[in-house]
Amino acid sequence: MNKAIKSHETGVEAKRATPRPYVMPETETMVNDLLMPYEAYFKSPLAKLGAIKQGLRSDAITDLLQVTGATQIDIAKWLDITEPTLRKHIQGSRELNRGLSEHIIQLFELFDKGLDTFGTLDEFKSWLKHYNPGIDAIPFELLDTLTGISIVLNQLIRIDYGVLA
Repeated sequence: MNKAIKSHETGVEAKRATPRPYVMPETETMVNDLLMPYEAYFKSPLAKLGAIKQGLRSDAITDLLQVTGATQIDIAKWLDITEPTLRKHIQGSRELNRGLSEHIIQLFELFDKGLDTFGTLDEFKSWLKHYNPGIDAIPFELLDTLTGISIVLNQLIRIDYGVLA
């Protein structure tokens, strides 16, 4: 059954009706289009919780690959799954479990914030790969846990407010 499901609390479409093929985004507009279905979850904790409990569609992983520009190896590491399992999720049409759904939503929220903070996705991705003294780590290496994502997100907020140390 490939019908989009709407959250009764927010009226926001929680699942996309058809999966998209994997294509690298060429413009920031395309990235914004990929993030758009998930943005309601960033603004409403109840909408986020509902999506997590319901489980994102497996094509959220394809969207994540496109938004982040990360490799399947990186995504598998972030989500703490094997590459074959990641490929099964990409090819499948089942809902993801709660843990994967929550982690993916948090990554989407981080990349949305990074785009907002740096203005372009390329600048944010570059920042992710360099050592950051404010967090005493390379942000990219922290994306495999929810706490790590939170640390990076908090650093982006500090950058927004000019508090770099």
